[in-house]
Amino acid sequence: MIRSQTASLRPSWKSLGFRTLLIACGLLLGVGCEDPKKAKEAAQAKAALEAREHDVTSREAETKASAAKLIEREKAIEKAQAEIETQRAELKKLKTEAEAELLKAKQLRASIEEQERRGPVPRISADRVIVIDPLTDIVLFEKNADKRGPVASTQKLLTSLIVIEAGNLDGNLIVQESDTKCAPVRIGLKTGDAYPRRQLLTALLVKSANDIAQALARDNAGSLEAFADKMNARAEKLGMKNSHFANPNGLPIENQYSTARDMSLVAKADDVLPEIREIVTLKTYVFQKPNGQTETLTNTNHVLHNYPLCDGMKTGYTDEAGHCLICSGQKDGKRRIVVVLNDSREGIWRDAQALLEWALKG
Repeated sequence: MIRSQTASLRPSWKSLGFRTLLIACGLLLGVGCEDPKKAKEAAQAKAALEAREHDVTSREAETKASAAKLIEREKAIEKAQAEIETQRAELKKLKTEAEAELLKAKQLRASIEEQERRGPVPRISADRVIVIDPLTDIVLFEKNADKRGPVASTQKLLTSLIVIEAGNLDGNLIVQESDTKCAPVRIGLKTGDAYPRRQLLTALLVKSANDIAQALARDNAGSLEAFADKMNARAEKLGMKNSHFANPNGLPIENQYSTARDMSLVAKADDVLPEIREIVTLKTYVFQKPNGQTETLTNTNHVLHNYPLCDGMKTGYTDEAGHCLICSGQKDGKRRIVVVLNDSREGIWRDAQALLEWALKG
């Protein structure tokens, strides 16, 4: 627009007037004309033309200056808009953080009120513990809940979650030789045998067989390494910020760890799956092999056997992780999940049951 305006202000013969044009032409054609009157008119026309050109040049300069100022104003406006957007983003972030802090404060207050209704927390010997309400995400009790360490076979809850989410549980899995090579506990899988995935999943959660964990993982992802990648991706999606997994069964391996808080997130995700709930409530399970032989498996969760309100979930043990148990229970519409890690052989069942009983009070 500015260029068009500037172009419109350039001098043209038409804008100088017909009479002036004739005089100018006379000057060009009448070389040697000595008429003083015509010479004077020619001089005046030339002066008018020069004045007009000067005026146009001045206006063009003013237009360019105005255009430069306009460009500067546009840049200033763009900068101001960018600053406003930055401030809006910062305000949104502050608002989100404030809402998160408010939620934490509400949860803490609710937790304190719950503790007051239930009385003091039982004395426990476990090193890493958390007790949650999975329906409200309220933490009822925690001890070293973010301390990293191995979690043994309790991580089979994550293995089971991934297998169930993949579907086709009633389809068959063909055992490969690599599936059978692992440390106890083993169910005794044989190369070439075919099992429904649901059957193997049930034996995994009831008896904690490590060869079954490997078979399900390899069948799901193609290799144990690829399945570990899936575990870590699913853990991240669950919000597990202090976990890293390297195998599907929890056997000792470098760079594998989790926390009580993170494992409560896995337990919460499993707790809403009917397939998991149906399995972890089983006190025994009859496992049938392809040759027709059967074996009655007894659930390794002693709290499930001893406390009527307990309805799952998963045990674990290694020398480094100690005795571990994630258990769940419900009473009067209240649901609780207890995670106990790094406990003693004598303390694990006592601590887990005491915490679950305490959590279901009030």
